[in-house]
Amino acid sequence: MQKPKNLKAGDQFRVTVKGFYFDVGEIITLHGDDWSDNTYFWNADRSEYHYINFSNLEPYPKTARDAQVGDVVVRRDGDEHMVLERGQNTVLLSQANDFKKSDDNYHFDELEEIFTLKDAPVVVSDKTAEAIKLLKEAGYKIVKD
Repeated sequence: MQKPKNLKAGDQFRVTVKGFYFDVGEIITLHGDDWSDNTYFWNADRSEYHYINFSNLEPYPKTARDAQVGDVVVRRDGDEHMVLERGQNTVLLSQANDFKKSDDNYHFDELEEIFTLKDAPVVVSDKTAEAIKLLKEAGYKIVKD
């Protein structure tokens, strides 16, 4: 893949080509953007960071389960909550639409069932992407529901 333009520390990627420090399939986290093609990434347990070229990576879509402190999650009814603390198995969320007051703890499974990550990318399979492309070429308008 080519290097994305809007990188930020904490973005995650999946390794597609084995390198010196990372194995294929490993999920790694951007340490920080140094504006080069060989950027530094944390390993899975964040004990060490090493560089790898973006051509050896693919995006790893983040879900509500992966939400970190400061991320905003959206409940099915549209209310937004901010992740205030992240524990080993739970997260503490803010009150609805008031990020300064805490509300309740949620287990990761509950978080994933009830919330979506705000601004999370829509991930589709290759077959679905090809079908969407064919429909657009045929003149159909594709809208998100």
